[in-house]
Amino acid sequence: MAHSKLGTLLQIVSQAAGEIGIVQRPVNAVVDSSDQDIKHMQYLLSAVAMEVTEEEPYLTTLGTGDWIIDSETGELKTVFDKDTDLVAFDRRLAINGVKWRFLASKGLEFGEQQRDFITRLNKLASRANARVLDLDIEWGRVQ
Repeated sequence: MAHSKLGTLLQIVSQAAGEIGIVQRPVNAVVDSSDQDIKHMQYLLSAVAMEVTEEEPYLTTLGTGDWIIDSETGELKTVFDKDTDLVAFDRRLAINGVKWRFLASKGLEFGEQQRDFITRLNKLASRANARVLDLDIEWGRVQ
């Protein structure tokens, strides 16, 4: 699994919090944070993971329900121990999912953020399931 498009818990929560404007500088800690909104985002990331792992391409790749990569051992797990633990699915998808769920939980407008999440999930699924069509095949009859 390529880690270049993955993000840590700290990166994802910090980016989401910054994009929706609840922090003015990067978040320093999530696991040990005393900020209720930051902790809320950590728990919302679990809700995002439950939805994401029920859809392709992650249903196939993360079907076990383990969606966190331990930053020290590289093993999959279901609970964050450290801010440096990686989320085992696309970083932008995780950020978008946290953003719309956070806004919705606060009773704020979240439609655009939810669309961004769904669009990203669909694009990732399309890429994973893409196939080359043979244009010489007649519709309804495979040779």
